Amino acid sequence: MKPGNRIWLAAAAAILWTVAAPSIAQEDERCYRCHDDPELTGYRGDDEIPMFIDAAVMAASVHADLACIECHEDLAGSKRRRHAEDLDAVDCAACHRKEAREQRASLHGAAEAEGDPMAPGCADCHGKHDVLASSDEAAPTAVINVPMLCGTCHQEGTPVTQTHEISQDHILEHYSMSIHGEGLYRQGLTVTAVCTSCHTAHDIRPHTNPKSSIHADNVAATCATCHGQIENVHRAVIEGELWRADPGKIPTCVDCHAPHEIRNVFYPCLLYTSDAADDSSVV
Repeated sequence: MKPGNRIWLAAAAAILWTVAAPSIAQEDERCYRCHDDPELTGYRGDDEIPMFIDAAVMAASVHADLACIECHEDLAGSKRRRHAEDLDAVDCAACHRKEAREQRASLHGAAEAEGDPMAPGCADCHGKHDVLASSDEAAPTAVINVPMLCGTCHQEGTPVTQTHEISQDHILEHYSMSIHGEGLYRQGLTVTAVCTSCHTAHDIRPHTNPKSSIHADNVAATCATCHGQIENVHRAVIEGELWRADPGKIPTCVDCHAPHEIRNVFYPCLLYTSDAADDSSVV
């Protein structure tokens, strides 16, 4: 077959496929025939939950170009107008493999694997049909919103803090009064450290885990992502021999700067009066 004929054959096949296959809009239109009803509800176990999907919200999300069946894969190919209420859980790992792998290895993923009903999944942080990019200030994962997002579980009085052993207390309150929290809330600095800056977004591990970003062997590197020259400062004030002979004796950042409670350090200033230079006095 001549090359030109092959091109025409491929083009014809593509046209036939386009005509025969329903478009994404047509597929989603079938879903919205029911799910555009604000009063539509369904059941998950014994709990009645809303089943309304706002098309405008979906259109504004990062998944606007996806068809419903690309996430709800168990509905693909279904010709029925109605479907079972107990659908398979959406598998975000089908697209987000790296993030899913990190999440499974994290504290949250381990709790989820053990069947902990309070363990957060993807939708608890990112949303469902309203997922926005973290660069969008309206997103719960935007830098400005991250402390409050984590605080939905990690602040005093929540079901998580009342039923789980959390090594730190009053985390959100302490953070809001710290130098990092002041930078975020009082000065609007989105380059300041938030929860994910130190703990990472998905690979959250206990500080005892050698792979944790806050493990004693790793915490200096974590802090250095913002405080780039801090090791040089410490080397100037800590006896040099310790760095070579016994680095284990050198305190890590969090040994002096308590996690979540990092405050401004005020050093006494030497202020001199206008008296004679040889009779200066410290105020």
